[in-house]
Amino acid sequence: MAPQQPRHFDAFTVVLVTSLFCTTQTSFLRPHPASQTGPVGGFLDVQEQAVLKRMQWWFAGAPEKPLSDRYLLFSMDAGGLNNIRIGWEMTGLVAQYTGRTLVLPPAQPVYLLDWGDRLTGFLPESMSSGEHKTAVDDMLNVKQLKTMLPTLTWEEFHKRTGLTWEAARQEAMMVDAGKAQDCHGLSDYEASNSRLLFMSGDGDRREGFSCGEWYKRGGPTQALKEKVGDKGYALLTHGFMWHEDAFHIASKVVSYLGLFKYVALHARYNDFTVNFGQQPAPQDVVDELSPWLGSGTTLYIASDEPQKFAGLNMHAARVVMWADLLGPATNGLLSKERERYSEERWFKLTGPVEELICTFSKVFLGSDKSSFTGHIQAMRIQAEAPVTSMILNTNPLPKDDVLSELARWDGKGGAGAFSPLPRDKGNVIFLQVEED
Repeated sequence: MAPQQPRHFDAFTVVLVTSLFCTTQTSFLRPHPASQTGPVGGFLDVQEQAVLKRMQWWFAGAPEKPLSDRYLLFSMDAGGLNNIRIGWEMTGLVAQYTGRTLVLPPAQPVYLLDWGDRLTGFLPESMSSGEHKTAVDDMLNVKQLKTMLPTLTWEEFHKRTGLTWEAARQEAMMVDAGKAQDCHGLSDYEASNSRLLFMSGDGDRREGFSCGEWYKRGGPTQALKEKVGDKGYALLTHGFMWHEDAFHIASKVVSYLGLFKYVALHARYNDFTVNFGQQPAPQDVVDELSPWLGSGTTLYIASDEPQKFAGLNMHAARVVMWADLLGPATNGLLSKERERYSEERWFKLTGPVEELICTFSKVFLGSDKSSFTGHIQAMRIQAEAPVTSMILNTNPLPKDDVLSELARWDGKGGAGAFSPLPRDKGNVIFLQVEED
């Protein structure tokens, strides 16, 4: 989200009562023997490898798409990481629609990763100066994207053309500012003969982001939906996903918790209270999930204020938080994994990892108007999770509907029945779904 905009776009929390923005590393668990053995560090054991394979919903292994000499450049959205992600995904759809090579921008400081009002619970001291930068290719699986869409990193584009960022922006064609909002410039982009097109994420333009429905599951707005067709559906399913590192880390946690066997909650407070009024009380939110809680169950909570869940009635469920994954409660499940990364890299991967942990839960309850929640819901559809309805903390949990979804999922064979769609087919539901 943009600093001047309401901060409802970037919930970097996830179930496991933990968050990228936690101010404390509270643990609600007592130490117990770890249920996992085997290789640690950069290796995955047999079960973790199987889980990782199941987490990969896309068709992999295809050759890269050939590059064209007509390019679409963009700058990152003014908001945080999930706003930026929506921006690069929607810009990718425009590049595909106009037959252009997508060019990823150079690294720049990203709001709430490199600067801004970041809560310091997990913020490395070395990053407190606000002088760091993040590149899109640090967060995105570029190798897979290149199999679905002609794509260049900034370094590759500069080597290919010799252009600097400033020179490329000066040469590039842009639509009128009035057409930048809500994706009204598509016909102008399609008609342009310019070698370079530029979609700006700066200031009020926010062109890529404006082409997406951030308040739902992050799919394209109606104007873009009408243009993308099957190729666009396929691109979103098989081309855009978090970096391989995020999936690798998350697979260890999902394996530990049990693939599709735990309950997940994303509870956003903090700035949501300021921008949208009083948020549901934590106990009320937990109570909504009570039909799926009890002895022997696990609740993974993500929240920017995890301390709100301390001392609550968890209906006998075990509660897990991000801090627990590094501590004695899980026998330091991710401690060795963290040693493989710099402090900065680990900090920046936390949000995507937590999103993935929520994605592979059995039942997920999210926060209204959160693009973090919206992305989890979209990924759950892509991954064919047991329950894919959008269940939010502002509405009563539809117990009967959830039970029906679980029964249908089990009837189809559960987790083992999944197979990726062909690479020329995408999940149409992801783009066409309306308000639930």
